[in-house]
Amino acid sequence: MNKFDVLNDWIRDTENSIVNFLSAFAPWLAPLVPAYMTYQHAIGTLEFPQVVAVPAALVVEILGFSAVSTYLAFWFYNRRNPAASKKAPIILVIIAFGFYLTLIVFSNVLLDSFPGERWAEIVVRALFTLQTIPAAMLVSVRTQHRELLSEISKEKRERLETKNGDSRSGYGNQKEFSNHFRNTSGSNSEIGRPSIHQERVFSYLEDQYGSTGEVPSFSSVAKDLNLPQSTASRLRNKWINGKEQE
Repeated sequence: MNKFDVLNDWIRDTENSIVNFLSAFAPWLAPLVPAYMTYQHAIGTLEFPQVVAVPAALVVEILGFSAVSTYLAFWFYNRRNPAASKKAPIILVIIAFGFYLTLIVFSNVLLDSFPGERWAEIVVRALFTLQTIPAAMLVSVRTQHRELLSEISKEKRERLETKNGDSRSGYGNQKEFSNHFRNTSGSNSEIGRPSIHQERVFSYLEDQYGSTGEVPSFSSVAKDLNLPQSTASRLRNKWINGKEQE
């Protein structure tokens, strides 16, 4: 690789780093301009004191930023979770964003379009007064969504614990059953003699057939007697063939 290739690679890497940095940093500066415009109108037209005008301008932009961020988060979440009972409430977020959009446009455009008009000032004051409603809606839906995620996480943990508990229980039963047949067979083999399995399976099938009039499936035999499905299926077929020949 010559010097020019190394230089090109360095320029390309540097350019990518700068673009990534600006892409991550610039969106946080976007609300500054409308916030400053809102501040100007709050000071000049609405005659708010500075200690009120600054928070008012910031709150309006934070409300809009939060509404957009919440909407995108809920939208991606709903795409991953199609179940209706687990969907995030997007409609309320859209309403909150619509209120922010109305407030920011009216406060920054309406007052300039109709300077000195009392009705325009009253409309903007009314919107500022009502901004508590969308703010409360956003807080409510975000809290509700966190609780929903917490419940889903709790359900997953409980299912996992139940599954692990069943697995440990099944392993213990299988081990106890194997130990029993090692003891009764008089040998140290890890599985009992086929004759012992056959006796238990035949006895089980006789009891079930006598009480219900139906032959249990091989999966039921395997589950109830803790046997491999292949063994349960083979002995069940053997029992059925014997019944047919009687």
